[in-house]
Amino acid sequence: MNVVDDKGLVDTAAFLVAKLGGRVEARFAEALGPLGLRPRHCGLLSLLASDPAPQMDLARRLGVTPSVVVDMVDELEKLMAVRRVRDATDRRRQVVELTARGKRLLTKSVAVARALDAELLALVPVDEHPVLLAGLRRLGDAYRIPGQPTPG
Repeated sequence: MNVVDDKGLVDTAAFLVAKLGGRVEARFAEALGPLGLRPRHCGLLSLLASDPAPQMDLARRLGVTPSVVVDMVDELEKLMAVRRVRDATDRRRQVVELTARGKRLLTKSVAVARALDAELLALVPVDEHPVLLAGLRRLGDAYRIPGQPTPG
């Protein structure tokens, strides 16, 4: 009979990334709470920072269903961070745009993320930071994490 080595599981990248990701997301959510934001809002705000976009395009770019984008936009509208406007070229489509308040919330959420970065990276020797960040970016690219630059 083959018995699974428990230590083997906790030493896998998949397990460590999953557990660490869950804890970091919880910490990020806690830090965003006073702003009225959740981590999922940040990706949407970031996408809208460059240009307004139709809700369907946002769903595709974020890798979520259109109903999830509708929920997020509803939540962000309540915060007055975004607004829906009719597309001038196709009146059937809703275009979502960032408001001035949304831009301020995005700036604050970046500051929250940078503070969390500092907290996390303080646990890693400074000379290892570039390697860690490069590895995370490569993984983000490979797994098409929304917000990552599109590979060459």
